[in-house]
Amino acid sequence: MEAGEFISIGEVYIKTDRIQGNMVILKEMEQDTNYFLMFVGDAEITAIAKEKGLVDPKRPLTHDLYLSVLNKAGIVFNRIEIYGMQDNTYYARVHVSIGDEEVVFDSRPSDAVALALHEKCSIMVHRKLLRRELSEQEIQEYEMIVKTVKF
Repeated sequence: MEAGEFISIGEVYIKTDRIQGNMVILKEMEQDTNYFLMFVGDAEITAIAKEKGLVDPKRPLTHDLYLSVLNKAGIVFNRIEIYGMQDNTYYARVHVSIGDEEVVFDSRPSDAVALALHEKCSIMVHRKLLRRELSEQEIQEYEMIVKTVKF
């Protein structure tokens, strides 16, 4: 895939809701109107919240252990890419340097985001996965359409 197909993420937000579940929202760095949304489990939201400084677990989480081992081994994390979706499942990869070689690993996007936040490396999302926030006018137009539909 071409580098121009990926958008750099500037902000990572989390939202927990008893009805909707746990959500991770990644906002585009350049434009504040595009975002990526994924639903994650409790362990994953906890890992991301920890990396954002929102929770302070008493003991290291699983990804903390793995990152400690990998950092000791000299692995350098370059970036993560959330690159595709198939059967309602998102796919990501982690780009690392091992010595002079760049190596790519398959990852769940939620794990990759927690890792990127911990290592302060770039989070990239393929532009086809981004959603655009609706303007106030677009929301009003859609509300008018919904009001006129008869069920």
